[in-house]
Amino acid sequence: MKDTTRRIFEKENQAEVSNNIDKRANQKSFTQLVSLNLLNRQPKIEFKSIDIKQQPQQLNYLTQRNPNVSSLHYRPEIKQKTTISTTEQIYSPITVRQTTSISQSNQNYLNKEQKNPQNKLTYLYGDNILTNYQTQDSIQKFDFLKKHSITTNLRAKMVDWMIEVLTSYKCKDQTFFMAVRLMDTFLHYTTKQHAPQDLHLIGVTCMFIASKFEEIYPVKLQIVHEKIAHKKLSKDEIRDKECQIAQALDFNFVGTTLSEIISMTLQLINQYQKLHQFVIYLAKIVLYDYELISQYNYSSLSAACIIIGCNLLCQESSDEIISQTLQVLNVDKDETVELSNKVLNLAKNFDKLFPNLENLKKFNKNATLDIIKLQK
Repeated sequence: MKDTTRRIFEKENQAEVSNNIDKRANQKSFTQLVSLNLLNRQPKIEFKSIDIKQQPQQLNYLTQRNPNVSSLHYRPEIKQKTTISTTEQIYSPITVRQTTSISQSNQNYLNKEQKNPQNKLTYLYGDNILTNYQTQDSIQKFDFLKKHSITTNLRAKMVDWMIEVLTSYKCKDQTFFMAVRLMDTFLHYTTKQHAPQDLHLIGVTCMFIASKFEEIYPVKLQIVHEKIAHKKLSKDEIRDKECQIAQALDFNFVGTTLSEIISMTLQLINQYQKLHQFVIYLAKIVLYDYELISQYNYSSLSAACIIIGCNLLCQESSDEIISQTLQVLNVDKDETVELSNKVLNLAKNFDKLFPNLENLKKFNKNATLDIIKLQK
């Protein structure tokens, strides 16, 4: 009896096990294992059970792209070519400059050098950029040393020393022009009266700010402290003076310089390669003279320097270039000619007016050869 009951129990267990196996086989027939690596291109190998009956038609990942799946292999859509009118404003809201006699000559020059994109940008937006420079130049700094005990000769020495420092550290000319502008603007806006011994700290800090503003790799504070100031000025003093300059300027370091106005004007009249080096040298000479800097704006001084360069280096076409310069900068002809005579006398008598200041000629040897023509 016991043996019979035992056999019946074993048969029932075998039947139940076989039923479970068949049921699992049926479930597996309705499912498939799909790698998530195919769906989302993840490096981890994971598997997910998906019902075939509810799954839509499978996409071909080599020809179509599922918008819900970030696939790396798909056939890109064919983009239709569109034609854009050159008169429409595409990249900038700035309006295209009107066609003038100067712009027409720029267009002819542009047609010869299609490979240079800078010429096209100058042709399209040069007038607007120059107008912006002149708007920033409208702020006058008349007699900015009047409320200080700093002399004009001491300021000229600081300008000369800036040339030596910034040229030694391979800074751009624009960094020098900005450093001088920051120094003059700070002395104009500050309410505190400064003594001659304060000019060293002011000049060092202005060079430090200008290098951070203009250079790709600015001069570090450690180098300013050790090499430029020779440890006579602490790092905290330089930081504090930097904060004072920022507050005096209302944190508005943006402004124009002689270099920027001269460069843009020469590009607009297509005389950049011929005159730029010499005119920039004249502009550096102008920065030494306190009377010129404090009485005239940068636009008038730029026009005067360009006129001198035209008379010396472009004598055959000087009249045409001078008329274009006056038209572009929108300055008075008689006043500009009178100012150019003052700048010319300054260049001739530079050694007499500023003795022992040799850094300008020392670090601008190429332009010195042109200045010799002024002495004759």
